[in-house]
Amino acid sequence: MTHYPTVKRLTITVVLVVLALILPWSRTAVGQQPSEITLAYVMNDTVTLADVDGKPLIQTGPTFTYGQGARLFWSADGRTLYIARDDGLYLTGAAGGAAALIPGYYGRTLTIAQDAQSVYYLETVSPQPLNQPEGRVSFPFRELESAMLDGSAGRLAGYFGQFQAGAAQANLTFASALYVRDGGLLGPGRPNLWPSYGSNVFGTCCFPDPGLGIFNVQTGDFSVWDETFIPGAAALNLTRTHLAGPTTDGLIRVIDLITGGERDYGIEIAGGLGTIERIAWSPDDSYLYLAARHDASHPLSLDTDSPFPVDPSSADIHIYRLNLVTSVIRELAWRSDEYAVSSLAFTEYYVFAVVVDRNAGLVQALNARQIRPGSQPNDPALAG
Repeated sequence: MTHYPTVKRLTITVVLVVLALILPWSRTAVGQQPSEITLAYVMNDTVTLADVDGKPLIQTGPTFTYGQGARLFWSADGRTLYIARDDGLYLTGAAGGAAALIPGYYGRTLTIAQDAQSVYYLETVSPQPLNQPEGRVSFPFRELESAMLDGSAGRLAGYFGQFQAGAAQANLTFASALYVRDGGLLGPGRPNLWPSYGSNVFGTCCFPDPGLGIFNVQTGDFSVWDETFIPGAAALNLTRTHLAGPTTDGLIRVIDLITGGERDYGIEIAGGLGTIERIAWSPDDSYLYLAARHDASHPLSLDTDSPFPVDPSSADIHIYRLNLVTSVIRELAWRSDEYAVSSLAFTEYYVFAVVVDRNAGLVQALNARQIRPGSQPNDPALAG
């Protein structure tokens, strides 16, 4: 059961769709009408644009298959929605219209410069060992003029990150496949990028270890900016001036992408804050909304051998609101025994949390010996 405390002018809404993504310019729309487009997400396996209440208005595509993931993000001016998938980059606009496939392959680890003149992306399909420790690789970092999205590769600016070999791939089945389809990142921060207002680009540096890296587009220099930052939960504010994320020592760190300055928030809350999985900014930058994992009320236990790997993990999910002015934190809602929260977004009146169910039915069927030996995860009998 979901518990919803009364909150002034705020409702927690669990939306079983993909990647609730708020439009950048919605922060100025105080008198916004419900019919105006505010959110982008995937519903019924296709990209959907919705109003401030989450009501779907337009379906732009593309369509998704089971386990197929993407990153959705708006341009800084809110005019263009980018849909970055492994099979290509799609563009649509805030007014709708069929998403257009752009020539070329740029992958999901992609971002747009603050002036919208350049696209930065990592070639995660081309890991390079370079001078990394054994088992670690870097990815080619490329810069491409936005006007040149014609299929050509961008300029090779250098190499980014210190990733474990295979960091860009994952074996996805059941809940984990839905988690990735719904915008989730597996682990503490698989490759991700965030632009600054200068020549530097921040990004996940050290998967599977935490850490924030920094890359200078002009010089090609890469270094570890903050080894305690956990990028998997990190989020930009709507104006793309600040990046917020948790640290390994229990802080919430806000990084100014204009000056490089930082501010830390120490969180003291009864029972502990848990493991932060997702962060979203309020439109006016005064609050952070946090989805945190706590121990599951009823943990799953697989007590028999399975013919294929099964992930029995689950957690109780708690949603908090952190006031960035007063540092006061408040719990807003919670759900018990879920697999994960794959995305989180906030509008004037709602918090949208995309929650993925855990593999309870599968684990129970295996424990009851209802799945025949030799079955494979893609067996149609296991669908759903």
